[in-house]
Amino acid sequence: MNRIEYINKINSCAARFVHEVEGFTAIGNYHINIHSENFLVPLLNEVFGLELENLNSTKKKNFPAIDLADFKNRVAFQVTSTSSFDKIKSTLETFAKHELQNEFDVLYFYILTERKPQYNDANLTDIIPENFVFESGEHIIDRDVILQKINAISSTPKIHAISKLYEHEFSDIQIEQRKLKFENGYLNNEPEEISPNMVKITFPRTLYKAELFIDEEAILENLNDYLQSIGKKKVKKLKPNNLVKKALKQNQIHFEDWILFEKCIYTFRNLSKSSEPLRKIIDVGTITSLDCDDFYEQTEANNRVFKNLLRKALIQLCYYRGIEFFPPRRIFRFVSSRPPKAKQIRWKGKKESTKTVIFEMTNKKEGHIICYRHLAFKASFLNFKRDWYLVINPTWSFTNPGGYKESRYESAYMAGIKRLENNNSVYNYFRFFAYYLSYMDLFTTYYPYLEPSKIEPMSLSPSLDEQKWVPVKIIEEMSGSVPLEISPDNELTNATFFD
Repeated sequence: MNRIEYINKINSCAARFVHEVEGFTAIGNYHINIHSENFLVPLLNEVFGLELENLNSTKKKNFPAIDLADFKNRVAFQVTSTSSFDKIKSTLETFAKHELQNEFDVLYFYILTERKPQYNDANLTDIIPENFVFESGEHIIDRDVILQKINAISSTPKIHAISKLYEHEFSDIQIEQRKLKFENGYLNNEPEEISPNMVKITFPRTLYKAELFIDEEAILENLNDYLQSIGKKKVKKLKPNNLVKKALKQNQIHFEDWILFEKCIYTFRNLSKSSEPLRKIIDVGTITSLDCDDFYEQTEANNRVFKNLLRKALIQLCYYRGIEFFPPRRIFRFVSSRPPKAKQIRWKGKKESTKTVIFEMTNKKEGHIICYRHLAFKASFLNFKRDWYLVINPTWSFTNPGGYKESRYESAYMAGIKRLENNNSVYNYFRFFAYYLSYMDLFTTYYPYLEPSKIEPMSLSPSLDEQKWVPVKIIEEMSGSVPLEISPDNELTNATFFD
């Protein structure tokens, strides 16, 4: 083949590329866009002389506004089938928000379908980062722009290599294979919105580190005086964590959102402020501010430390919401009043409602209280690159008639509840916790170091037919001696409560 034949083959395959993208996009299937990114990496590398990589595949640092990146040459691409001005504007806003101009000098938009004839650059001036050059005429490209650049290449072997790329992806065989996968059930269902048991969280971008400065001898002396007064043995040394707790208590500091790591204290609290209470137990000359993203991405150990710090912050947030952390089961549960009694909370989905979060469990025959049932949850943290989520798994905690120690009937009651509750009821408890932890009014104590967001549904394709995979609920008689019958909690089953 000669140069003209290679160019003709490229033109033909490029037209097929656009036609296929338009076809899949028209029926709401955007997975072809992901496939396109993998094809565009070698193509754009050949045409522009770059070393691009697909960030969705390499799982490098999260760059929300871009899909392909050349870190060496500082060039990035956003690949999209949407050519609207709003798409360009929103991407540039995200690019600036995450300060990606510090990582890249050039940002291109590759429109998989067809770019618009003209974009209003004047309306982009205010959102383009300072000293960053972006001109729609040069940096928004599509098939026609690529073909022009290919046609300008003088090297026939290079043109041949590019034609091979197009032919491999958009030959009759490849297109037919993708069509068959779709028609035979591959991603052929309508997408559905799902709500996983996760809520997005935000926290300060900076955390603080400092070395400890505690008079251990004075702490031990005071502790041993107290132990001696109650007839207990003296202690010779305290573990670092216990030493810090004793020092904080001695200084009348009663918060827990800090963690020890490598003989240093880490916290979201600004240790540089002279009013910060934690300064009473640290060496102020060793205070160091750290970028959160850089810290948790550095090593696996740092990531674990950061998750533990988030847990400590969650403990503090829950304290302000009347929820306590119960270490033996590592759960968060609603706190009993003194003396203990049933507790209800007003909340709002679509309509205002009341949720009972602490129940009195009574013996039906004798009428006395056997234990209390507390609505509770287990928590963990997940990060998808720079986006962090609080995972909420609803559960229950049972306390004795005093309302604090674990009830001896806990295991039997938990087994009974698990038999009665279905996925919908557990999900509804999650909805309640997500609302309650993120709700703020004039009477709610603001906690700036960990802020849960409202639930954000995700799109799932293909959709799931729940009737095919939800197991049939079989209720059996509970084994063991249980003093009363447990009935399902129906307070959250009314769909009108929720958005």
